[in-house]
Amino acid sequence: MGSRIGEAPKFRIYLGTMDDKQPVILKVAKTFEDGDILAREAGNFNIMRSFEEQVAKFEADQGGSNSHYDWLFANLLSSFMESTQGDRRINVFATPDVDLGKLIPLTKLHAKAEIDARTSIWILGRFFKFYSFFELLAADGDNHIARYPIFSPDDYLIGPERHRLIYYNFSGDMADVVATDFVKATSKFILDWVVVGDDPAEQEYLELLRDFSKYGRCSFEKAHGDLYRLVERLWGIQYHPFTYRDRGAIIWKTIKED
Repeated sequence: MGSRIGEAPKFRIYLGTMDDKQPVILKVAKTFEDGDILAREAGNFNIMRSFEEQVAKFEADQGGSNSHYDWLFANLLSSFMESTQGDRRINVFATPDVDLGKLIPLTKLHAKAEIDARTSIWILGRFFKFYSFFELLAADGDNHIARYPIFSPDDYLIGPERHRLIYYNFSGDMADVVATDFVKATSKFILDWVVVGDDPAEQEYLELLRDFSKYGRCSFEKAHGDLYRLVERLWGIQYHPFTYRDRGAIIWKTIKED
């Protein structure tokens, strides 16, 4: 078990390494009783993984491209009770298609840097796509009512270089929250982070972001579609390097994929 990187009321979060040298995230319950929350988390991540594999298989069978919902959340490798730790539960996660060492907590980046408009678009788009995954999951079930994870920026890691936003911590879900509420919440988070210039295209995007923040949308699928229709019209769908500046600075920097 390596360095501790975080702590919640009922568990601690560490960096670790598997026998094959794969870096992992470990969550360790503080007491035997606290393991219940990690057991519930493990159940939810297993459901997510199973459904993602189902979607990927369907897309492959149809000859379509892979939507890669698996890139949006951490991969639960194992969940077990460790006898040498007083039977405390441990959840072990790997990060998909990206080096764990190049990921940082979303809230940490938000606190120390500002981002430009087009960088904010792909982050917002990742939020919308992640939440739309739960709409697909609900549509595949019996009651068709999505149970969205609670929106907490602390639950995400971000990898600027490869445009990754990864959900790795389950803070709970809410069946009585409609998409509108979380479209507003995610959009307000971005609105409080982004610096928008005088360019007319950026100003038009800002209008949509404010609209999302005030009115939300009836579904994340709808919000995602509205966002990318605007992006395609204004800039086209193309790669934009992560562009940021330190808070209080005026010089913009970029992080590009190797």
